[in-house]
Amino acid sequence: PIKIGPQKKTGAYIAALLYKLPPNECSATTKTILYSHGNATDVGAMAGLQCLIAKNIKCHVLVYDYSGYGESGGIPMEKNTYRDVKMVYEWVVNNVTKHESNVILYGQSVGSGPSCYLASRRENVGGLVLHSPFTSGMRVLTPSRALACLDIFPNIDRIKKVQCPVFIIHGKQDEEVSFQHGVALQMAVREDCRTDPWWVPDKGHNDIVDGPGIVEYIQRLNRFVRSLDD
Repeated sequence: PIKIGPQKKTGAYIAALLYKLPPNECSATTKTILYSHGNATDVGAMAGLQCLIAKNIKCHVLVYDYSGYGESGGIPMEKNTYRDVKMVYEWVVNNVTKHESNVILYGQSVGSGPSCYLASRRENVGGLVLHSPFTSGMRVLTPSRALACLDIFPNIDRIKKVQCPVFIIHGKQDEEVSFQHGVALQMAVREDCRTDPWWVPDKGHNDIVDGPGIVEYIQRLNRFVRSLDD
């Protein structure tokens, strides 16, 4: 485990795990996936998946805990997740990849918020993966726009400003965040940044990588990562 920080404003450190490829398997274009995880988990629980991704896709993977989650200090708040992802991104560029174009932002569920936020502000980032994402936090609770001033993680507005290739994965049986959120985000991506999405027929919010599904997941993620160098 590594500690990244401290945050200038809050003084908090962020706990992270980095899965690094051995040097003999790395090249100038080796990617690093910066993984922002879902709500009900922490970096320890994600370990098996990150290891599989690193090994099979031949990339580095860094997964971190938001402020107030797992081993990370601070308070869990929307604006702190933005500070967290910015600080971790800068650490990755300085210590792992050297080039922003080798970083892929990956956001699962709640993690789609900080990932869309950063991708919309970093024009040189290599790619963005959204896994069971929502259009915005408020739209998960109500389709009404009346509460827009309270809206958290307005992904649907930010995705329009993203300038890198985007890959969206969503389970068609998702009961927590309707699959229509994934469809709406796909439609909002700039045409030249769109890639084929993966609408997973029999999966819900948290089980896309469970069981035999992991094989297709790795294949599709690998295809997207490889396409970034084409």
